[in-house]
Amino acid sequence: MKLIVFDMDGVLIEERSSWRIIHKEFKIDNSDILKELHEGRLSEKDFLNKEIEKMRIHGLKRKHIMDVLKKVRYMHGLENCLNFVEKWRSAIISGGIKCIADRIAKYGINHVYANEIIFKDDVPWKGRLNVPFYNKKKVLKEFLEKMDADYVIVVGDSKYDVGMFELSDVAIAFNPNDEIVIEKADYVVNSKDMNDLIKILKKHY
Repeated sequence: MKLIVFDMDGVLIEERSSWRIIHKEFKIDNSDILKELHEGRLSEKDFLNKEIEKMRIHGLKRKHIMDVLKKVRYMHGLENCLNFVEKWRSAIISGGIKCIADRIAKYGINHVYANEIIFKDDVPWKGRLNVPFYNKKKVLKEFLEKMDADYVIVVGDSKYDVGMFELSDVAIAFNPNDEIVIEKADYVVNSKDMNDLIKILKKHY
C-alpha cells in the first residue's frame, strides 16, 4: 500500500502557522512563551495550554476563533492534488489546528493528526497535544506501526518535517522555508502551487 503524508501549515494552507492566523487577527503576542519553549523552560504541552490561555485572556469565544479559521486560504491546486492521490492512503500530520485539518480531510484525506483547542462552555479552555511540534517523527512512526504501508511519501516545508522525511521512501520539500528541509529532500517544489507537486507524484504513481 502506498501512503502519502502531508504537513498542513505552509503546504495545504498558505499560512506557515495556523496558530498565527489567530495571533494576527486578535493581536495576540506569544513571543514570551515561544522564547520559553525554545529555551526548554516550557514543555510543549504547557506551551499549548498557555497559547489557549492567551486566547481566553483576550476574551475569545469559540465563534470568534472558528469564524477567523474559516477564512484560511488553501494552497492553490489543493483539490486537484488530493484528487490525484485518492487511490493512495493519505494522512495529515501537523502541529497546526485540527479543525482546519478536518475540513481539508473532506477532500479525501484518510487520517488526521493535529493539535486541538478544547472548549468549555464555548470558552477556549486548554489544548490537546496530539502532535509534538518538535517530534512529528514519533507520530508518523506510531502511525506506520499500525499501517501496512510499503511505500511512504512525505511532503513538508520546514525543519520540523525532517524527522518524518527520515521514515519516508520519498521526501518532498514543498514551498520550503528552511535550508535543512531542502537538503534532506529528494525533490523540492519552489512554488505555492500543488499542481507542481502533482508533476513529481506522477513519477511515483
